[in-house]
Amino acid sequence: MKKKKRDNIFGVLFAMSPLVGFALFGVLPLIFSIVLSFGNLPTYNLLDIEFCGLDNYIRIFTEDAEFGQSIGNTFLYSFITVGGTVVISLIASLFLNKIKRGGKLIRIILFIPYVCSVVATSTMWKWLFDYNYGVLNDIVEFFGMTRVNWLGEAATAMPIMILMSIWGGLGYNMILYSAALNSVSRTYYEAAELDGAGSIKQFFSITLPMISPTTFFIMVMGFIGALQSFANFQVMTPSGGPDGTTWTMVFRVWYVAFVEDSYRYGMGYASAMSWIVGGIVMIFTAIMFGLSRRWVNYDV
Repeated sequence: MKKKKRDNIFGVLFAMSPLVGFALFGVLPLIFSIVLSFGNLPTYNLLDIEFCGLDNYIRIFTEDAEFGQSIGNTFLYSFITVGGTVVISLIASLFLNKIKRGGKLIRIILFIPYVCSVVATSTMWKWLFDYNYGVLNDIVEFFGMTRVNWLGEAATAMPIMILMSIWGGLGYNMILYSAALNSVSRTYYEAAELDGAGSIKQFFSITLPMISPTTFFIMVMGFIGALQSFANFQVMTPSGGPDGTTWTMVFRVWYVAFVEDSYRYGMGYASAMSWIVGGIVMIFTAIMFGLSRRWVNYDV
């Protein structure tokens, strides 16, 4: 009995360790950020908080044009990135599933960027598009053209970020699609061929509906990640890019908290912004789940 009681005590203690860590580094900061969003913290001393009611939220919706711009930039980036990744990874998976030799090697090569550090890959892309030392500008100059400030021009900065993100997520999504395509039973295609359906008809009537749960998963996780994009934008365009064209919501929150408004409004205003970002992500995710009932097929 004593041994069993002792084992139970140790079991509870070991089970509590992750819960205590989550409470200290998850729940408490979450609660504090809610409280802080209704005040200002001009210093890093938590006792210096100055409550201001809803002033932070009112200022966001009435005065902060940059944050409004960051919302638009984030959704533009998210839709194009996720949509492009879904389409390209699906096409690549269909192509690689038909290759008998070299398909695994190509998948491994395309998967490498996903497991690499975001900071490392962003730094690599920044060097690639650097105005003075970038490889791309060296090629441009070799052909007698003028160097281009790729990350300093409003017309090219965001497309480069989108291109880099599609490249980075291609390998992971491609592996998911490959697994989903291999799980579709051949009997569906054989029956369709007997009915005279061509390859295009089979793709839209069989393949897409059967892999729709995978597509939905990729889209949900992709949008959640894209709406919270920060590190790649901070590395490649440290000041929000030309005319704020590469501001994202989370990047703007960080910039306001630690650079721009750190001594005027402090963490309070940034906390209010972060809760609006969280609300946007939750609402958009809920909308996606609601719409999924119309096109996601789980009857496999």
